[in-house]
Amino acid sequence: DATMMSSAFIFAFILIASIACSIVEAFTNKKSTYNERRSNTKLDVEPAVIAGAAVAAVGAITWLSGANDREQQSKYAELEAKERAYQEERERLAYIEPKDVWREGELKAYDGSDEDGPLLMAVKGDVFNVWKGRNFYGPTGEYHIMAGRDSTRFLAKNRLEEESEDEKRVELNIAERANLEAWYWTIKNKYQLLGRLEGYDPKSTEM
Repeated sequence: DATMMSSAFIFAFILIASIACSIVEAFTNKKSTYNERRSNTKLDVEPAVIAGAAVAAVGAITWLSGANDREQQSKYAELEAKERAYQEERERLAYIEPKDVWREGELKAYDGSDEDGPLLMAVKGDVFNVWKGRNFYGPTGEYHIMAGRDSTRFLAKNRLEEESEDEKRVELNIAERANLEAWYWTIKNKYQLLGRLEGYDPKSTEM
C-alpha cells in the first residue's frame, strides 16, 4: 500500500545517502604519501569501499524496484484466498446427500429456485447435482426447463420446449440417441452423480 511504498523510498534514500557519505569520507581521507605529480589527478580510495558501495547501491535499487512486485503479489494472493473461500462456501450450500434411488417428483424441489442450494436433473437414468452450471440451468439460464426433472428427451432432441403428449409417445431415433450419449458423458464428467432415477427404462435410450 502507500505506507509500505513510502517506507521503502525512505529506506532506500537513507541507504543511498549513507553510501554517498562513505564515499565522500574516503575521498577526503587521502593518504599523505601521494606523489606530487599525482596529487591533483588521483585519489587513493580503498577498493573495498568502492566495491561495498556499489554492491549496496545495487541492492538498494533492486529492493526498491521489487517493492511494487511484492505488493502486487500480496494483493493477488489475498484475492485468490477470497475467491477460494467463496467457492468453498458455494459448494457447502449446494451440497446434498447422494442416495441410491431418486423419484422424479423429488427433483422438483431442487430446480434452482433456491439460488444457493442444490440444482438437480436426471439424464439417462442418472441424477446429477448441476449447481456448478447454475448460469445454464438456474431460473435465468437458457436450459432451466431441464432443471428439477428428467431432462433426457430434451437433451436427445436438443429441445427447449415441452413435448406434446403425442410426441412423448414417439421413441427416440438413432440420431437422437447418439446425441443423448454425447450429452450424457459431458454431464457425467462435469457434475456430481447423486444416484439413479426410479422407473428409468434403459431400452428407451440404448444405442
